[in-house]
Amino acid sequence: MEFNPRKLPTVLYADELIDKAFRRASKVSGRNQKEKAINKLSTISNVLSNYFQRIISSHPSYDNLPDFYREMVDVVVGIRRLKKSLAALKWADEMTQKLISRYMRKLKGTRNPDQVLKEAYGRIASVIEQIDDELRFLNKAKQKMREIPTLRDMPTVVVAGYPNVGKSSFVATVSSVKPEVASYPFTTKAIYVGYAEMGGRKVQFIDTPGLLDRPLSKRNAIERRAILCLRYAANCILFIADPTETCGYPFKKQKRLLGEIKRTFDIPVIVAYSKADLHNLRDNPAFSAVTGEGIDEVLSLIEKVLEDVLDKEAQEVANDSTAVQEG
Repeated sequence: MEFNPRKLPTVLYADELIDKAFRRASKVSGRNQKEKAINKLSTISNVLSNYFQRIISSHPSYDNLPDFYREMVDVVVGIRRLKKSLAALKWADEMTQKLISRYMRKLKGTRNPDQVLKEAYGRIASVIEQIDDELRFLNKAKQKMREIPTLRDMPTVVVAGYPNVGKSSFVATVSSVKPEVASYPFTTKAIYVGYAEMGGRKVQFIDTPGLLDRPLSKRNAIERRAILCLRYAANCILFIADPTETCGYPFKKQKRLLGEIKRTFDIPVIVAYSKADLHNLRDNPAFSAVTGEGIDEVLSLIEKVLEDVLDKEAQEVANDSTAVQEG
């Protein structure tokens, strides 16, 4: 199931929604004051109902999203909070429609339609004002969820490591994505996805926020996004370490994080050293995004690992299919 939060509509604040509905109603006419008032309420009913339904239906069933997207949404904005806000919109939709129905009946029996209409406007506006916080939250949530990548079903390499070790520089060098690259930690606060041709197939590269060597419970929201990519998206992990320690983190701590990743995830891990133009350590492949040294070697290693992983997965599928047929 694909989830693209960029397709979520912008949400109006309470005063904007009230203005939209009442402005549309102001253009309505009728043969007399009573019919005009009824037509105005009918217009407001349609505007509000259509609007609330459009916003509510634009959101997926968050409980039924694939694990990656569900947990990512929870980390970024909180699924419980999202549900609360959407439920508030549903409540407002039902309440405004009940009010409109009640005032429609009043209008049919009144001799003062303007007074009834004025009272209806006040009650409708009051309901919508009560959900202003929820409307504002949904609009902020839409903006925050734009940072959640829409992943494609293809071989995927997740690039991990401490902040500022050169992950973004590597991904920018080898793929179509051009992340912001700067010489300070936590530049990569969102998740970037790029694509490259390798061995006749398209490969997805995910540039993750930097990870720190500490328990998952103590990691912040940015770090937890990287963990989700490792857990759900990766066919293999490229762990980049900076032996020069110019990233600001001791090499010993970087190696400890590598050990934690290997223990935690049952996924092939490739280790590469960045900033090869600044050191001579070569017990693992080393590359320089500045000079281009070692880039091809790392890519060749990734290609080989992906081939092995995909061959293994294809064999497992074939074995499962055979077992089903024999069963």
